[in-house]
Amino acid sequence: MNDAVHNYDLELAAQLQAALLPEACPKECEHQRMAARNRMCGSVGGDFYDFIPINDEQVAFVVGDVVGHGVQAALVMAMIKGFLHADHGNRLRPTEIVANLNAMLCHLSDRTTSMTTCSLIYTVLDIPSGSCFLCNAGHAAPLLMEPNSFGAVHLSQHDLLLGIEPFEPTEICHTFKPGERLVLFTDGIPDALNPEGEFFGTSRLNTILMDHQHSDADTTADTVMDAVTAFRRDAEQTDDETIVILDRL
Repeated sequence: MNDAVHNYDLELAAQLQAALLPEACPKECEHQRMAARNRMCGSVGGDFYDFIPINDEQVAFVVGDVVGHGVQAALVMAMIKGFLHADHGNRLRPTEIVANLNAMLCHLSDRTTSMTTCSLIYTVLDIPSGSCFLCNAGHAAPLLMEPNSFGAVHLSQHDLLLGIEPFEPTEICHTFKPGERLVLFTDGIPDALNPEGEFFGTSRLNTILMDHQHSDADTTADTVMDAVTAFRRDAEQTDDETIVILDRL
């Protein structure tokens, strides 16, 4: 394959992957506001997020990170999003969705020469009540901020990465109070490196969230991404970076 064909294929793959990400976060809900930002470290990558309407009162939102980079990660991401958007009768049950997705990736690993793994948070939110049911498969724990708090707290523990072996996913429940903020992110944000080899880290992320807890979700998401860029300076971006913020009104 010559370079021109290779570059064309990568460009096409990048366009297709961008088309798979939501064009915008849900805006019409009177109870919450959401913001999301995604920055790949190459033409294509393995980070993804999604918002999946279930019915008039429930929505699922997902943040995931396929291990690896490039076309392989992008293909697996596309498979996962296709699975999540299929007409499942169990969309309201995070543990069932995660268990079935894990079985699919384990089967894929058995049929290929390499293990296909992914971290993922699948959350079902009841819009009127603010109750959410969350299942975390090997992903960084979401950060929960209460109004006028002095720092964020980790909302959940996590199970195994998807695609390694069968396991029984666990689920937690949290009911949001007005003014609470939930922050989900991929490890590319805390793991960003500057030229001195220092990590951006969760403490810097926590500080930014504290300093902007009265800013809206879009402003805060932009501030986090800008801060990571400024911290990295001229060092190379080595991982995809994604953040999703949910504010309960």
